[in-house]
Amino acid sequence: MNNDEADDVETMKIKMEKMKNYIIELEENLKKYTNSTRHIKYYEENKDTVKERTKKYVEKLKEENPEKLKEWRRNYYLKRKEKLKEDNENI
Repeated sequence: MNNDEADDVETMKIKMEKMKNYIIELEENLKKYTNSTRHIKYYEENKDTVKERTKKYVEKLKEENPEKLKEWRRNYYLKRKEKLKEDNENI
């Protein structure tokens, strides 16, 4: 029975090592799509068009779903209030 437990422990260690390597590989692949210089470069070059699209989206949202806009503004207000409170505590 002792050998069976030892074998189980070894197989579990091997599985854990494979999973760790798999996770590392996935994280590296994910880096291609997030925080890339290509992403930053696009927004720097197309700043005006991005702002314009955002402005149109907000205008459309005002007409179609004003409750969503109220919710966003309320969340922003609460987060800002919390941040100010933390800053005052740190001082």
